[in-house]
Amino acid sequence: MLGTLRPYSDAWWAVHDEIEAENDRQLGTKLVICPRCVQSSPPSEDVTGSIR
Repeated sequence: MLGTLRPYSDAWWAVHDEIEAENDRQLGTKLVICPRCVQSSPPSEDVTGSIR
């Protein structure tokens, strides 16, 4: 569909955004995050990501 429109025109962006929204919706129905991964406990000490 995008190939039939002038690249980066308002109509192109409208179709592009609809396609991306549909892709996000489909991904959201397939993506499963385990509850253990979502729960975060505060670190026992400051963590900066630096090598110790």
